[in-house]
Amino acid sequence: MKRGKLLRNAICMGLAAAFAAGVAAGCAGGPGTVQDDLKFDEFGDPVFENVELKVWSVVGDPDDTYLDKVNNMFNDYYRENGLQAKITPIVNGDFYKQVANTINADPRNAPDVIILHSERLSKLAQDNVIVPLDEYFDAAKADFDAENYLSNVIGECYYKDKLYGVPLDVHAGVWYVRSDILEKNGLEKPSTLTEFVDVCNSLIKKYKEGTLWHRAMDKTNEAACEWTQNKTYGDDYFPVVMSKDGGIEQGWIPQTAVFQNGGKLTDNKGYPAWNTEGLKNVMQMFRNWQTGEGDFKGKAYEGKFVSGKDDTNTVWSKLASGEAVFSCEGPWWIEQRLNEYESILGEKTDEKGETYAPLDILNMSKLYALDESAECAGQIYGVGHCFSVCRTVTSKTKRVAAALYAQYMTEHAVDYMQGGHLPACKAILSSEQYKAKPFYNRYLKEFGDPENFVMLGNTPHYSAVYEGLKNIYSDVFNPNFASRTVEQIVETRYNNALSYIRAEEAL
Repeated sequence: MKRGKLLRNAICMGLAAAFAAGVAAGCAGGPGTVQDDLKFDEFGDPVFENVELKVWSVVGDPDDTYLDKVNNMFNDYYRENGLQAKITPIVNGDFYKQVANTINADPRNAPDVIILHSERLSKLAQDNVIVPLDEYFDAAKADFDAENYLSNVIGECYYKDKLYGVPLDVHAGVWYVRSDILEKNGLEKPSTLTEFVDVCNSLIKKYKEGTLWHRAMDKTNEAACEWTQNKTYGDDYFPVVMSKDGGIEQGWIPQTAVFQNGGKLTDNKGYPAWNTEGLKNVMQMFRNWQTGEGDFKGKAYEGKFVSGKDDTNTVWSKLASGEAVFSCEGPWWIEQRLNEYESILGEKTDEKGETYAPLDILNMSKLYALDESAECAGQIYGVGHCFSVCRTVTSKTKRVAAALYAQYMTEHAVDYMQGGHLPACKAILSSEQYKAKPFYNRYLKEFGDPENFVMLGNTPHYSAVYEGLKNIYSDVFNPNFASRTVEQIVETRYNNALSYIRAEEAL
């Protein structure tokens, strides 16, 4: 199949000469000389002869299965044109170090394309690991249009006004909710912080009174799946599972809390700017949820919302046992989790005759906004994946192929979204094909409006900004830091982040 039908719309002849000169001289921050081996066929399309793109991806299990579906579509489309791509997933903990080490020390075995988190792009561009893509779209005479992508997501793909990445998706953490337990106890899924606190108070009160309905999700014990009001978990009942040692929630909750209370994660220099009163107040609230002290807007807590003993291993076990109702996690396993609960507990019918699933999700909109009427209250911290091309690609033809691959994969990624992501491509967002997918109606539409997702921003200081904020969450729940005020914890982490950045800049 020829690409001419898709690529003739935008022919940038004036830019082609400038591109060729730029390649010969080496782009600013680029890799130096690139072999000018690009040829075109009679349709005006680039010619590829046995070009295979080596792609490394941070997208892992189970998302990689869905990503492979799109990659297979690309390979089918381009097979007769001599262009193919193979994706190798690498776990997040190893990915960025392995990419940098291979490109710098073993370039012959380096990937051609990487699929990375867009919030890390500025650092990789600054370190000359990846190259700008604009000129390769121009060289291919491609119809690529940055306006076809959500501005908040593609905004992270620019470095010094050049496009270094093409965005694939945006995603966020969610709260998993035992909706069957809420419904059985006459409670509704909350949509604001006030409602969240009220529901937790009601659950604790019912437990103390002995009227709280429970049931487990246990495929090995059918009796445990029956409703009972006699279940006891001890003197205290904790409706919320949050990891004391910093699980997945530390990567979503404090970031969202900053945004929903009018703050920013970075300033115009890319330095951390999250040491806000809003963050401190929300972190104090979380500490109170663990101790049972204080109040929420003058309303006393019925008890402790959060146990001080839970870790990442108990998050799902307590949700399954019915001991907890709310648990924060990433969106990747959502379909598997929903299937698991429904296969064992089944869908139920409420008094209105409407069916409901035993497990549901709750997006983070307004869950940490102390002023729920504020314009920023609905904002959610988002993370995106994007495609970038590595500097070790020395063939102009292959760089063009990599750019076209990034465009194709992001514009045809409907099936990939089944893994719990929202598309960055506007054309997909508005397409009937996407909205007709069962997974869209089952859970994706519950994630919230992706245009309300706010990203980390263009900063080369990713580690200091992001990890420093994550550590605040862990410190607040850490019993070893119980003597420190939340104010002290936030300011200490903020100053440590600044010191790290200044030391890095001095090198």
